[in-house]
Amino acid sequence: MNEPYLPAAVWTYPDAMALFFGGLLGSVFALSIGIAANGGEELSNVMLLAVSSVGSAAVTFGLLGYLSRRRGTGSWDLDFGLRFEPRDALGLLYGMGLQIAVIVVVQFPLIELLNLEDPPEQDVAQIAGEASSLGTRALIVLVVVVLAPLTEELLYRGVLLSRVRRDYSRHAAVAISAAVFAGIHLIDPDAILAIPGLFVIGVALGYQALHTQRLGLAVSTHAGVNLLAAIAILAGIDV
Repeated sequence: MNEPYLPAAVWTYPDAMALFFGGLLGSVFALSIGIAANGGEELSNVMLLAVSSVGSAAVTFGLLGYLSRRRGTGSWDLDFGLRFEPRDALGLLYGMGLQIAVIVVVQFPLIELLNLEDPPEQDVAQIAGEASSLGTRALIVLVVVVLAPLTEELLYRGVLLSRVRRDYSRHAAVAISAAVFAGIHLIDPDAILAIPGLFVIGVALGYQALHTQRLGLAVSTHAGVNLLAAIAILAGIDV
């Protein structure tokens, strides 16, 4: 029998799909409201990212709360492993180190192998690079470093990994959840070169979650990964 991971709630694959598609619908709905509130005028790219991210997170959190009350214990700690400890702050350093390792060991060799002089850049990186004022830069950091890691870890390591672990071995479950985490980023076709690196990051986060039996360290590490990327992009450094 598989070693339990977050055994308090038994999630299903439809639960994970509902969270993913609910987040997408929340993003679209929030963008519609944002454009309407702007008098029908197109929003700036930074605002598009912020509004869509907040809308997606709001629906995802709402669904998580509903599922926790309906099929779980009502505790986000027990149901999703959302608990933080002071030592989790080290995850920011772990994440920065992991990001550097992925760039050096995976990203750069892949670009060299494919002989790409101008590799495609993810939409979020392009948008972040356009942020000029202190306010827009702070908004980018808030979305990329706080909101995205928390939302994604709840979905991919809090729900999906918990479900997959019931069916597969520890290593297979981590690999499957990491593959889904990386593959979802292909919603942005320009993210294709980042997929191998995202898979590696997903594997590291999965093992952290299984080892600690909670999400605190994984969320912090994920934030560290994104923080280093955000700093580099805002500083105009190609990574």
